[in-house]
Amino acid sequence: MAITIEMLRQKITNANRELHEAIDMSIELRRHSPEIKGEVVTIWEEFLGQFFGYIKKTSKESKDNLLAGISWTRLKLF
Repeated sequence: MAITIEMLRQKITNANRELHEAIDMSIELRRHSPEIKGEVVTIWEEFLGQFFGYIKKTSKESKDNLLAGISWTRLKLF
């Protein structure tokens, strides 16, 4: 089976939905239990480190930088 752009879109859409749920859960946990704020932060640090680490590793191995061409300004992250 050949990978298609639509398959990629669907995979990203599903991942985005899951991440939105994780964000909502994180906010709820932090709101109701200040004692675990640090643990929530640690979970997100581990996730983001693994996520960007995998992009960096895979980009290096494939010699195709996945993040090349992405405008961080256009993303309007903050």
